[in-house]
Amino acid sequence: MENLKTVEGLVRPVHIAENQGKIIGNSQKKIERIMLISPPGISLKGSFKYCTVPLGLACLGAMVEKAGYNTKLLDAVVEDITHEENVDGKRVRYGLSFEEIEKRIRKFNPCVLGITCLFSFQFENVLKIAEIAKKISPKIVVVVGGEHAGALPKEFAEEKNIDFVILGEGEISFINMLNELQGERNFSKVDGLAYIKNGKIKINPKMKFIENLDDFPLPARHLLPMEKYFEIALPHGLSYTQKRNTAVMTSRGCPGKCVFCASTHFWGMRFRARSPKNVLDELEQLVKKYGVKEVSFIDDNLTADKERAMKIFQGMIDRKFNLSWCAPNGIALWTLDESLIKKMKESGCYMVDLAIESGNQEVLNKIIKKPVNLDKVREVVALLKKHGILAKALFVIGFPGETKVQIQDTFNFAKELDLDGIGIAIATPLPGSELYDICKKKGFLRKGFDKRAIEFYVGNIVTDEFTPKELESMLSSYMLSYNLSLAFRHPTRFFKRFSALMFGHPKMMAGYLVFLLKRMASKVKS
Repeated sequence: MENLKTVEGLVRPVHIAENQGKIIGNSQKKIERIMLISPPGISLKGSFKYCTVPLGLACLGAMVEKAGYNTKLLDAVVEDITHEENVDGKRVRYGLSFEEIEKRIRKFNPCVLGITCLFSFQFENVLKIAEIAKKISPKIVVVVGGEHAGALPKEFAEEKNIDFVILGEGEISFINMLNELQGERNFSKVDGLAYIKNGKIKINPKMKFIENLDDFPLPARHLLPMEKYFEIALPHGLSYTQKRNTAVMTSRGCPGKCVFCASTHFWGMRFRARSPKNVLDELEQLVKKYGVKEVSFIDDNLTADKERAMKIFQGMIDRKFNLSWCAPNGIALWTLDESLIKKMKESGCYMVDLAIESGNQEVLNKIIKKPVNLDKVREVVALLKKHGILAKALFVIGFPGETKVQIQDTFNFAKELDLDGIGIAIATPLPGSELYDICKKKGFLRKGFDKRAIEFYVGNIVTDEFTPKELESMLSSYMLSYNLSLAFRHPTRFFKRFSALMFGHPKMMAGYLVFLLKRMASKVKS
């Protein structure tokens, strides 16, 4: 990609509250410095923190840097994960303080500041960072992207300190937005962009997705403190055997139509994959440049193209990477057979998370709308055990139309499979998902529900069958009893699954046990 053209005058959009939505102002300098920020994290008190490379930001940073800009990435969590502040009685914020974030912004003095908002609970953090940027200089152009921002473009665009909102996959849209800032400023031409013009919010729908993912540079990990991630060792899914591990995404998009999923709006509903060579080149860089010993493939559908997956795994063997790997984000379960599972094991796979969602076939077919057959699940779990790969499962409970008996079917199915761990989430009505539309239309959202501040693992749906508190108690009780019972049923498998986390973060593990016990005891009418 050629370097972007620049002009001496940078004109920025000003919101209606400032100047009736007109585009005014002139900074008398070109865009030179771009800063991209991943905000502090939020967690329920006693729950786990997460600290993983913000891959979306790293991919965008690589594109911006390739376009010729002086680029700075700031992950507020990894920079100071031990710093905590109370948000309210139930939640804590962790990562750099806002005072320290302000110092970092002042020092770099960006022309454009991009902030990612992946999750609803980060909304207020994003607004605070945008406010800080405008306080430092009203001329800083503030852009927000990420899954939550893309799902609520109107809500973000009407905030006075935010100039642009990127909808969905953002690399090309962001670069095109920069072009327009320095050119004709015809933002209507930019795919997937929200902004204010003449006092009105304009939302350009996301229509175009990147066809050839190989065209893009590898994530800009060199702009992040990789050694800090290795030292902290709290990766996606909290599963690891080696501290020197990092996340890798080899594909984007999903053709599925699961009722609770909002990511299809972000990545598109068509599977797009990097070539095996491109993936292997990234893995080689991780091994040789960063000394990585383990990777987490965080694709939604790593094995959706079986032939491609086989080439990746065989390439890992042929290039002698000696990597351990897991798939904590789920895997295309219906694609797994013995030949593929055997190759996964040979290439270093030690655990996969199976996104089963429910142990009741009717709930899967009619409510969740996921193409998973429970007999196929039984077959796959048996094959994983045969080849020495740990099998963890992901389930979701509490959908409108689901009964307590059907929820119990899920618990019974997990017990039948004799898994190496389970993760259970409460059905969450995320903006952009079909589930959100259903709950809003039928009045299932709990009193006080705020789509800008959704907490995972907190009940947000009320039906005649269950209350949020009942779901929280059921979830905590079963997860705790199931995962702890593994220590007695299969001590070797338990040690393999949890030892790194227990020895690496004993205080956090103990706090999490207390957290689950308190939730178990809180089963009251909501």
